[in-house]
Amino acid sequence: MRAAIVLCACLLSACSVRPDQSAPTRVHSFYSTYLMSLTSSDNEYSPSDLREYVSADTIKRLDDIESIPEQDLLGSDYFAYAQDYDPSWVSALNVGPAKSFMGGEVMPIWIGRENGGKVELQVFVRREAGAWKIYRVRDVTDNYEHPIFNAGAIARAKVAAESGL
Repeated sequence: MRAAIVLCACLLSACSVRPDQSAPTRVHSFYSTYLMSLTSSDNEYSPSDLREYVSADTIKRLDDIESIPEQDLLGSDYFAYAQDYDPSWVSALNVGPAKSFMGGEVMPIWIGRENGGKVELQVFVRREAGAWKIYRVRDVTDNYEHPIFNAGAIARAKVAAESGL
């Protein structure tokens, strides 16, 4: 009986495990669907889809920042560094090779921009729950990074929101 329970548990866990995908494949999969969500009228990417591809800590930080009234820490979308997106730009998506970085990997990606241009982003991933998940995104083209890891900037935004500044 005990062996049957163990076997059943192993079979159930095997059903839920995704095949091991490389970090660039996961990042490409995320961006190809995420960018299309930016082009839809409801501009929503489902929370379960986000949890599938983005680190829990990053999601929490973004949610905490979004809960601050009138905050200006995120002037554009965190993952695309854009305020809106055109479906025709998705075809410009290109993910470069990954390099090891502090226990995870980092890779360049290029996404489309107006007038046929491209923006280069640097995407940092690490393993979480057995899958590569995005935890940080930097805009290389404009040498800018949203301050979601800057505790001082977040604290100042909260104080400003509380005081009505």
